[in-house]
Formats: sequence, C-alpha cells, structure tokens
Amino acid sequence: MPSSLDMLRAANPVPDTALDDASLARSEETLAKITKGRPTWTIAAASVAVLALIGGAFPLLNNSEPVASAAEILTQAGEAAATQPDAVDKGVTAKEYMKRVDTLGDATAITEYAVDAGGAVEVSSQGEVPGFDPQPSINPEDLVIASDRAGLEKLADSFPNRALGALELLLQPGLSSEQQKIAYDMLAEADGNEVGTVEGEGEDQLVTVIRDSDRVSFSVLPATGQLVRVVGLVGPDVETTIDATAILDCVSVTGLEGPDRISLACADNNYLVNELDWQRWGDDSAEADGVAVENDCDPNCAEGTFNEDRVKVVVDKRVACGYHAEVYSRVRVQYPDGREEEQQIGCAP
Repeated sequence: MPSSLDMLRAANPVPDTALDDASLARSEETLAKITKGRPTWTIAAASVAVLALIGGAFPLLNNSEPVASAAEILTQAGEAAATQPDAVDKGVTAKEYMKRVDTLGDATAITEYAVDAGGAVEVSSQGEVPGFDPQPSINPEDLVIASDRAGLEKLADSFPNRALGALELLLQPGLSSEQQKIAYDMLAEADGNEVGTVEGEGEDQLVTVIRDSDRVSFSVLPATGQLVRVVGLVGPDVETTIDATAILDCVSVTGLEGPDRISLACADNNYLVNELDWQRWGDDSAEADGVAVENDCDPNCAEGTFNEDRVKVVVDKRVACGYHAEVYSRVRVQYPDGREEEQQIGCAP
C-alpha cells in the first residue's frame, strides 16, 4: 500500500504556489481520501503535507524527497539533548521541572512535576483524561538506576514495543540528558518511523514523525532535542504536549494551585512556611496566609528551638527559563511585627 506522501506526490507531483480552483479542489479531494476513516492523529500531518506539496514549508530535495530521514532527525535530536544541562550540573539541590498537558476532545489534564536529585517526584495535577494517570508511568527509582543503554532498554521493553517505550521515557520528568540521547537512539533505530511534516527553520524547526503501525505521531525540535508533542500514546487520539521544562533552584514555588509549604532554608528544613492558602496564584503576584516555623539555631541548629508565627507570603517577579517555563523569582515573608524577609527563588542560576 503506498504511503500518504506517495499518494500526495502522485496527486500533485510539481509544487505550484499559484493555486487555481481546480488545483484547490484536487488537493482537498486528496486530503479527504487520505484521512477518510483514519484517526485524528494523522489528519494534521496529512493536512500540512498537502499544503507543503502545493507550495508550503515542507523542505524537499528536487521537489521529491525530505531533506533528512526520520532516523537522521531523531539521531540529531538525541545528540542535541545530550548537550543540555541537567539539574545536578546546577547543584545537588536543584530540581528538574516539567509541565505537560493531555487532551482528548473537551477533556484536559494539566500536570506539573518537580524532581530532585534522588528521583523523588512532586506531582500537581488538575483535570482528567481517559487513560491518563498523572503519576509517572515509570518508577522514578528505576529511572535513576537505569543509567545506561541496557537499563533503559529494559524499561522501554516493558511497553508494547521499544519505540513506544522510548517515547514513554522521553515523557518522564527528571530524565537526564544522556538518558534522553539513549531514548532518541532507540527511536531512531526502530522500524516504522516516517517524517510527516517539517515546520519552521533553525532552532525553531519542528519535525513531526508518524508511526503508522502504532497509530502514534510525535513532534520534536531537533536543534535542542525537546520532545514537544505526542499523539496516540496515552490512548487513541489523546494529545500530550510538553508545555514547559526547566531546571529550578533549591527554593522554588511550583504547583498548579501553589505549594502547601515552602522550605526557605533549602534542604535542612530549619525555616519553613506551612499551611499556605494562596490567592491569585498564577498572576504576576500571588500571596498566601500561612505559618512560619523557624529554628533559632541557639546554641546550634541541632539543639535550637522552633518558633511559629502567622505570616503573609508574597511571590512575584515572574521570569522565563528553560523551555517555555515561567516561574516566580522572589518570595517575601511578612511578619505581624512589620519585619519582612526577602529571598530570590525560582530558576537555577
């Protein structure tokens, strides 16, 4: 059976940017034949392919072949991913942050993850999508242990096939840059990948790859190795979008409704604000009432006394970092006696 691209090229073998009514009708007829009875994960790719072959932005050599094969593109993405920094490069207390959005029709689930160096994962999720569990599909502890190709292959092979397992790996929060490269290498070596569309250029070039046998498509930025979107992996027609990723400093505030607590002394918990009830979370400035618990460390922190105060916590100065992430960069703790303590938080330096 000829591929979608072969059918398109046969319908219009010579791109022409000046479409007359007959050409437009022919292209629409071709698209209808390709998408008839097929799931929505292929329709977008077919649509762009039709536009590309009649004068769009799909790069071709001699108006016939894609510039690079799927294997070459995925290998490039893996090499680019390997050059990206990891949280441990920023410090042992830094965290990996990821936000993903899963949609199916009118149903949407938004999930944020923050992963520390030991693999512990904080999960914040809103909404439901059939078949989607916001908890990581791979045990975070297993992911920490699987630092080489053999270990990652074992994890990938626990899914219906290795290619789908590699995609599951790339959707895991806290995956290291080297692990991402290995996952892309596994994808590149898998049979059944076909380039569907190429949009943009340079670092913004987005390539969509179709796995027709699995009824799955996925889009990557080859220049950075960022996986952007997967359709059909969670379930038929479920679209998963990686909305943002970043490396955050030890003290940061994340969560879809704001954190219940913040450790302002980083990892030692000698200065906490608990029981936070947020107002205007997600705006340029958000505030919460809570309880500060602070160790006076007298005569030392091990023998100190913890004191409690009702406080107001204000976070503001949102800044961008990583891939489309935007987080608060300043926290202020305001005490009843007028004292205010300010700290820089958020993106890792």
